[in-house]
Amino acid sequence: MKEKYITRYEASKGQSYTFVGWRLCITRKGERFVRYFSDLKFGGIEQSLAAARKMRDAMMEDMAGGVDDYKAFFNSYRRLGRGE
Repeated sequence: MKEKYITRYEASKGQSYTFVGWRLCITRKGERFVRYFSDLKFGGIEQSLAAARKMRDAMMEDMAGGVDDYKAFFNSYRRLGRGE
């Protein structure tokens, strides 16, 4: 199933680190918001996807009323916890 703004993301750099999870990426008027939701941190594939969906849905709802400054809007979400 394709999720709008959410993609599966896996990255590794040798054996020093590995990330497996979901990437939420929303771009508006030249401003970009990106947040990663790790399977390890959230307890599995479904839980990390649910956290990414929750943040995406909250952002979409907040944007529905109109946003004048996307940089400030995205920064307000950057200050939030990691999808909790």
